[in-house]
Amino acid sequence: MSTELDNLHNAEGNENNENIVNAENAATNSNQSENTFDELNAENSKNHQENDEIHIPEEDYDSLDLEKLIVKAKNLLSDYPVYLISDAMNHIRESFNKKFDEAETDRKQKFLDEGGEELSYQPDNSIKTKFNSLYHDYKTKLSSHYKDIEQKEQINLDKRLQIIEELKELYTTPIESIGSFFKKFRNIKERWHEAGKIPKSKAGDVFRTYFHHLDNTHDFIRMNKELEELDYAHNLEQRKAIIGRAEELVTEPSVQKALNELQYLHKLWKEQAEPVAEEFRETTWQEFKAITQKIHTRKAELFEKIKEEQQANLEKKQFIIAELKKIVSVTTPDHSFWQNNVKKIEQLREEFFSTGRTPKEFSSETWGSFKDLLHDINTKKNTFYKDLKKIQQENLKKKNDLLEIAKSNKDSEDWDVALNLYKKIQNEWKNIGHVPRKYSDKLWNEFRENCNYFFDKYKQRNSKTNEEWIENLEKKQALLSELDSLSELSKDEALNKINEYSIRWNSIGKVPRENMDINKEFNQSIKKLIKQFDIQKNVIDEMQLNIKVENYKQAKDDRRLDEDLRKMKKQMQDLEHEVVQLENNLSFFSNAKQDNPLLQNTLNNIESKKIKLEELKQTYSKLINLDLSDTSATNTKAQSENVNKPETEE
Repeated sequence: MSTELDNLHNAEGNENNENIVNAENAATNSNQSENTFDELNAENSKNHQENDEIHIPEEDYDSLDLEKLIVKAKNLLSDYPVYLISDAMNHIRESFNKKFDEAETDRKQKFLDEGGEELSYQPDNSIKTKFNSLYHDYKTKLSSHYKDIEQKEQINLDKRLQIIEELKELYTTPIESIGSFFKKFRNIKERWHEAGKIPKSKAGDVFRTYFHHLDNTHDFIRMNKELEELDYAHNLEQRKAIIGRAEELVTEPSVQKALNELQYLHKLWKEQAEPVAEEFRETTWQEFKAITQKIHTRKAELFEKIKEEQQANLEKKQFIIAELKKIVSVTTPDHSFWQNNVKKIEQLREEFFSTGRTPKEFSSETWGSFKDLLHDINTKKNTFYKDLKKIQQENLKKKNDLLEIAKSNKDSEDWDVALNLYKKIQNEWKNIGHVPRKYSDKLWNEFRENCNYFFDKYKQRNSKTNEEWIENLEKKQALLSELDSLSELSKDEALNKINEYSIRWNSIGKVPRENMDINKEFNQSIKKLIKQFDIQKNVIDEMQLNIKVENYKQAKDDRRLDEDLRKMKKQMQDLEHEVVQLENNLSFFSNAKQDNPLLQNTLNNIESKKIKLEELKQTYSKLINLDLSDTSATNTKAQSENVNKPETEE
């Protein structure tokens, strides 16, 4: 019904009634207006009724991708007359070129970002060529259409000129017979009526010439009473036939169809149903006019009904626009937001297009608001996913870096360090975020496989370690059994052996936890030997220091040496602080006697701490100069220590 309203014609309605009466009362008036000629020159209304009702649906072409725009253009070209799709095709072309340029810019930037040279970049014009070919087909068909119209109009012009010559000849040559005259006259009028459009530039002159000769023919007929009566009788039959068809149109279900054909009947009335005898002239016209008014009354009723429908459509479309405004007003939409609203946006879009037309005064504004909102939503969504794509590419690089770490460390047997490393990169992996879907599963599976490989090895480490510890236990048990033979040696020989056995013992390594007491047994055996041979403490201290140095050299463990030096340095600082504190405390004993127990205890404590501090300094001095490297180059550890030594230690 909405389509009918937009295509309704006045069809000789109220605004043309005066012209109709004038035409009836002065059928032979040769001064008819140029508008009448244009109307009479129009194509038969019935022939164009189908095209009048054709409506090209509105589309938001800006929201479609390149492939869909091509599909839409194909459908328009195949489903609609080519002369009706110009606006839609031009809109599609504008949207296609804009989207293609944007896509090509992104493609080129990606090529450059990946290290490509600008001069070697080759644009992908395949889809552009495809569209241009389609648009060329449209332009070719449109050009062919207008050429066909020009050819037909020229042919019609030749026909009408020929008809005018025949009409002129009809009333200027002697009559062979009355029957023959009217037969030719009716044939001329019918042919003129169906001759079709002619070039607009020629229409005025051609129609004026025709009606001039038509008036002359009627004058000629009026001069011959018998001819006039026959003409009146024939025209009266024509009028009755037209009135009969008009009565049928009153009940025609399609008001649009009735109005279109009514316009054709009025045209036929002017050209073939006049004049008639005086007694029938007014009655037949009033009868036809009354029927015309009935049809136009239906038109008014249709207008009112359509007005109500269009007002309801306007309210629906305004609601849809309000919903779209809510969506576009969200300031920080995320991926979840778009996933939840894409379907809703599409439903609102389809509902808008299926709702129907609105009052004409609101049509442009409503369509413009709807189109702008969809454009804003699509721009916002595309910008979000373009930025998201960039973030995902950054995430992809980060995850690839973590994958390389997982690959390069999976065979590490520095268990504590590697374990912390793998826990760290797994946590980082979780916090990085999404990567492009096509890489996600493959990347995760590869990362997980490398992590699982390390953790499987980590779980199996105890079995290997236990085997080594049991082997160490057996070595220590054998070494412990050999200590009993040392009691038969001399003091110097025993001291050398104790030193040798201690070094061997410390180099063996760990034993199972449940067998840790074997170390206590070894220490007790050593103490027993020291006591047996009455070895001095300074000798023992020197020996223990040498053992420690030898152990460091065999292990070549810089990390362990650094850690022990750090602890030793901390002990020296603590002892120095305690000695200073104790010496300050001596001021409390300024009046005390020398044999005061508290004073003696403090002095003894100071002395013992100084002795221990000196021993630590000697040990530290020897270890700080220890070079565990294979070369005998300058000791970097000692240099570093001296450079970074705090002022307080000086």
